[in-house]
Amino acid sequence: MKDFKSDIIHCLEQKEWNKAMKRLKEWEAEGSHNEPDFYFLQASLSVYLGHDHNAWLWLWRGLDLFPENRSLNLLMGKVCLRTGREKESAAYLQKGDGAETASAPKLDLPVDEKTEPPAGQIRILQGTMEIANQMNTLAKGLSQHGALAHTLNYYPYYLNYAADYTWSLLKERNTPAMNAKLRRLANDLLPSYDLFHFHFGTSFTLDMSDYPILKQAEKPMVMHHWGSDVRLYSTLAKTNPYAVVKTKNEARIRYHLKRISQYVQHCIVADMELYEYVKDYYEHVHMIPTMIQLDRYTPDYRSNEKPLIVHAPTSPGIKGTRHILKAVESLKEKYDFHFHLVQGVSHEQAKKIYQKADLIIDQLHIGSYGLFAVESMAMGKPVICWISDFMKDHYPSELPLIRANPANITEVIESVLKNRDMLPEIGQKGRKYAEVHHDMVKNSKKTLAVYQSLLSE
Repeated sequence: MKDFKSDIIHCLEQKEWNKAMKRLKEWEAEGSHNEPDFYFLQASLSVYLGHDHNAWLWLWRGLDLFPENRSLNLLMGKVCLRTGREKESAAYLQKGDGAETASAPKLDLPVDEKTEPPAGQIRILQGTMEIANQMNTLAKGLSQHGALAHTLNYYPYYLNYAADYTWSLLKERNTPAMNAKLRRLANDLLPSYDLFHFHFGTSFTLDMSDYPILKQAEKPMVMHHWGSDVRLYSTLAKTNPYAVVKTKNEARIRYHLKRISQYVQHCIVADMELYEYVKDYYEHVHMIPTMIQLDRYTPDYRSNEKPLIVHAPTSPGIKGTRHILKAVESLKEKYDFHFHLVQGVSHEQAKKIYQKADLIIDQLHIGSYGLFAVESMAMGKPVICWISDFMKDHYPSELPLIRANPANITEVIESVLKNRDMLPEIGQKGRKYAEVHHDMVKNSKKTLAVYQSLLSE
């Protein structure tokens, strides 16, 4: 076996964080990592990076396997003090007594100071799937209103969205043993938070067996649905002739909605399209639009000499990518323009590409717009997107999206190429629309009002 341990300790001592992270990933991939020092070093790296809550989770995972390990217990006791878990800290410190003399990695970790959370602060934990950076963005917005909001992500993808707690369950199976472990995690997180906000039909466990635990503990819960977790073709097709859905098993979607809503009475959706799927299940449905941190999107109303058209399909079938590619190939015979298909890059890398675009194409099937269109509008970019007649009637009248569907996408792109002088004005209207309807600060305040109503019940 490679000497991962000494390499990682050396990297940490030299403050080579990226190299330490890489070596830890290699150690994990080799499959020989299930020993206390692996979890200790993962937690140590998180501490050095200032990610104390993620350090707590690494130590929790290590102690779940090695409950008597003194080094893990000692570091957990110190991390608990830094994360506002003073009551739990003493027991861990007692079990970790003498760890400094044990044969464990010796690191000078900055964990001696104590952190006191503000009295009376609302504490929210969101989880467990990050959808288009919405958990992270909402948490930032809530913090501006004085709330303490953290995120737990089980499914970290290449987009590299930030989270306070990260535990990749991408390769884990829905087994009784795994769910028992995740129920233990739920129980241990309960004292640290007042309210739990779940996304995309998820919960702490893979089988939803934690809902009764949270309900028995009288912890308010909110479910936030985003799209394919609730989208029903039979409903969508009634108002949208170009309807395409990712999940065709409607019985399964209805089963999940029925099961979740037995325990969760409050649901959040972004618009009327999603409202139609959930309205018969939840006692309370709140419509709060998607949100972005506007100051991270600089408007750029550029007009390149040779137009750049960008399309970024996370789900090509849903986005109508084949129709877009066909249209682009056809139009390249008559017009001189660049086309960039953005796939497999981080969110920050993708934003740099969008910033250079003259025109962005979102989707041609769903009939409503999502976060990609919002981000594009915030950057001052004209956006082509299919908006159904039903949704057109339910969106603000000033929505500046250029409507197109699979039947007319070629003609719409061609019209834009012929009338490029109209694009800067559309881009300016898009930025204004994003400011009015999708501001993180405004919409997180609406979400906080939902939380406050639950906590006062």
